[in-house]
Amino acid sequence: MYEQAEPIRLPFSGPDSRQPSGPPPQPRPVQQSGSRGRVRLGNGASDKQREDQDTSSHTYVNTEEVKRYATSADRAYPGGASGRRGVCSFLRARRSFLAAGIAVLLSLSAAGLAPLTFRNKQGISQLSATVDALKRDQDDMATAVSVLERGQDGMSRALNALKRDQDDMTTAVSVLERGQDGMSISLSALKRDQDAMCQLFATVDALKCDLDKERGKIVALEKRLHEINKKPASCPTGYKLWRKICYKVFNTRETFSEAAAACRSDGGTLAMPRDADTNAFLGSLYRATTDGWSFWIGLHDRREEGSYKWVDGSALGPYSSWGPKQPNDIRGTRDCVLYSASPSGKVSWSSKPCNYLCTFICQTVPASQGSRKGALN
Repeated sequence: MYEQAEPIRLPFSGPDSRQPSGPPPQPRPVQQSGSRGRVRLGNGASDKQREDQDTSSHTYVNTEEVKRYATSADRAYPGGASGRRGVCSFLRARRSFLAAGIAVLLSLSAAGLAPLTFRNKQGISQLSATVDALKRDQDDMATAVSVLERGQDGMSRALNALKRDQDDMTTAVSVLERGQDGMSISLSALKRDQDAMCQLFATVDALKCDLDKERGKIVALEKRLHEINKKPASCPTGYKLWRKICYKVFNTRETFSEAAAACRSDGGTLAMPRDADTNAFLGSLYRATTDGWSFWIGLHDRREEGSYKWVDGSALGPYSSWGPKQPNDIRGTRDCVLYSASPSGKVSWSSKPCNYLCTFICQTVPASQGSRKGALN
């Protein structure tokens, strides 16, 4: 800041001095660096030296200005040199005063700056320590944050693993539930099977009882058969034995069905000549018994046209004794077989309507009288 210097007034003026009209020329203002009490921080000694140099230079400039002003003023005052000396004395006194004031100010400034600088150094040291502590705390916090982030990542991975395990457990539970449902169904089926088996066991027990009864009957029948076998076998009355088969000629004229029924009632069936010898025996037996030459045998195709079977249900077999152009089933009405034996001894089979009336030959197995009575009963 700059302050304007006070105008220099001469302590006296001679009586002969001529004072020019108007105000005397004013000296240039004196510059003062800084205001009173200003405190400069930073480089203490260098700042103080710079301030002293500035003050000295300003004082020197002011003195030179005063000298020039005084020299120019000497011409104006009539006193001349004496007046100039008075002015110089005043200036020297003022400069001494200014120097003393500057010294006092400098001493006061130094006395005030020393404790301030010391306090600033202490504050700076404390601030530096605080900053270092804060930096360490910041580093610790950053480390802790990193640790927490790693822990959070680990917990996230663990949580994902737990979720996967939970999903697997849910799937396993679903599979177990389906298995449990299947086992329940299987258990129900097993219970039903168990009930059925209980019923089967009851049925088996009943069958065992029936089997025991049948075994008893079989034993009785075997015993009876053994007794029958002890007696010689023979044919019933009127029957002729041929190769362990008994044959009999019936001279009554019957249809095929009536003849078969008569044989059954006599304990046998219509004759079934399955070979040539038996067929020839039946012809000779018939001619020896009656004058006729045709009779029913137990062969027919009533169940299936063209498929001839014996009355016991067996097929015709390889042997047959069909006459010329036989079998001749006209319009499907000739389903039963008639045996023809000529006086010359020639025999043959021919198909005839089943309602045709003719004699017949029955056959039966030889047995004892007792067995035959039992069979008839």
